Amino acid sequence: MPPWVYDPHSGGIKIPPHLHDGLCQRAGAFARTRPWYPRIQLKLRFKNQFCYVDTIEEGDKRLLPLCRLRHFTPHRWSLALFTYSNERYVPCLFSDGQWEGTLEAALEIGDPFVL
Repeated sequence: MPPWVYDPHSGGIKIPPHLHDGLCQRAGAFARTRPWYPRIQLKLRFKNQFCYVDTIEEGDKRLLPLCRLRHFTPHRWSLALFTYSNERYVPCLFSDGQWEGTLEAALEIGDPFVL
């Protein structure tokens, strides 16, 4: 790929540790508005520029991958959904047709009840 082409699924900025709690709170607030809550809960994991979103069902200790968000700014993320058929994250557009969006917009697309 030529260096002048922007790719929202490469690069990114390391997620500062001071944002972790706020992002978990935002994901929790989103989850509380869904019909599957509290039976299914969202768990966030952070590694460098990635925020991994997993689900955990009541009575089950397994974390099931849902999606991976790539951080650019606190309100600008790219999204990749986890596919169980080949066990990898696949880039995904947001519902507005853009490659980037907010944490809440990504969670809306990865809503485990809708999928």
